[in-house]
Amino acid sequence: MSKTTPLSMITPTQLSRRTVLKGITLGAGAVLLEPFLQRLAAEQAGKAPPKRFIFFLESNGMYPYHVQPKGVDMRASGKLVDLPLADLELHQALEPLTPFKNRLGLIQKLSHKISGGGDHGKGFGGLGCFHWRKGIAGQTIDHALGLAQPHIMPVLGLGVPPSSEAAFVNTVSASAPRRPTPMICQPDLAFRTLFGSVAGGDVRQQFQARNNLLDWCRTDIKRVQNELPAMDREKLDVYLDTFEQMRTRQDRINENRDRLQANLPAIDKFDSKRTTQRFEAQCAIAAASLASGLTNVVTIDAAGGIGAYHTWKELGVTKDGHAIGHSAEAPDSVEFAIKIRRFHAERVADLARRLDAVKEGNGTMLDNTLIVWMSDSGEGHHGFCGEWPLVLLGGLGGRLKTAGRFLQYPGYHQDAKETANRTIRNFYLALLHAAGDKREKFGELDSKMPESAQAGPLAEILA
Repeated sequence: MSKTTPLSMITPTQLSRRTVLKGITLGAGAVLLEPFLQRLAAEQAGKAPPKRFIFFLESNGMYPYHVQPKGVDMRASGKLVDLPLADLELHQALEPLTPFKNRLGLIQKLSHKISGGGDHGKGFGGLGCFHWRKGIAGQTIDHALGLAQPHIMPVLGLGVPPSSEAAFVNTVSASAPRRPTPMICQPDLAFRTLFGSVAGGDVRQQFQARNNLLDWCRTDIKRVQNELPAMDREKLDVYLDTFEQMRTRQDRINENRDRLQANLPAIDKFDSKRTTQRFEAQCAIAAASLASGLTNVVTIDAAGGIGAYHTWKELGVTKDGHAIGHSAEAPDSVEFAIKIRRFHAERVADLARRLDAVKEGNGTMLDNTLIVWMSDSGEGHHGFCGEWPLVLLGGLGGRLKTAGRFLQYPGYHQDAKETANRTIRNFYLALLHAAGDKREKFGELDSKMPESAQAGPLAEILA
């Protein structure tokens, strides 16, 4: 965009969807739609879609038996177990992901002991490869991937801590040593921060004053919707889904201000104090941010920090996470853990559905995205990280071979001279290679394992 071009006369002339887009001029809506239209222009020019990542971290450990398909032996053997998921039944904790089974990958028994054993979480050590007690000792994998494909925002961090009052937390993501990435914890704040930040000058002031970007540029958006080809209108509809939810909220507040104040709880999920609704809203923000082109990497922290625990009352759970973790084999804890895991699986499925609704090239955004669902504490409440279960969903542009596969690596053997066990470090290196960063090192090595077992990417999942 030329520095001398008036804001009211911006024309995305680089767009050439058979010349249809050449005539679109934008006023105030340009600051909202420009990243989206730039993405359409790149697609029209034949550029491959970017590789997108969502890291979805839940607290209190991800129990391996929840990830294990029914009937598959969990005991570690001396060789890799590689089975098609099509022939297997998912554990009830993962059942919400069944519709995506042909795009799902499950990986068991990768170790991550370098992040530190015991304790109530691994903090920055989970997405990094260093001991969590070192604090922010290095770059985390989400930022490494964000830099592999430079963009407007390298990483978007969204948090769902137990308290709805927290605005930001520094918990799991870092761009460099001692440089944490704040997790935005309030969906309403995330919306205003993300989509208000693309505006400048009077537009930004107007947005902040009104707290509703659609009120300011709705006319331009509707006009662009009418002028876009049908396929691109579908993409814009998905992109604007989050904005429309906010518009509905504003309309209802204006029409029913007195009655709402007296009789109704929060009317949408963006400013709800209910944990489940805050979680759903953050997933909507994540999908909209990827679809808009604001970022290619989103990290969602459902933990809220080491030692922070939810009590999922909305799910019928009456124990907090700490109590569940310390009584994992008690009948009620077993039941509660499955309810919580299923809720998280539903959120992963929701992310997948939102991305799958956006057409991109010959497929959808989900085909070019990888959702990585894992714990911030390995295999348990006091995870010792000999195992770090992974649930993967998406295609990543065909760069990975995880779709429809169950992989179980040989178990961790401390002090063994030879081991076939592989690590989360190897997995992270595979993601970097898939994103175009061919480095052979990331983070620190586990001194208890042979260096050869930790070298290079996880070859079995690279296409």
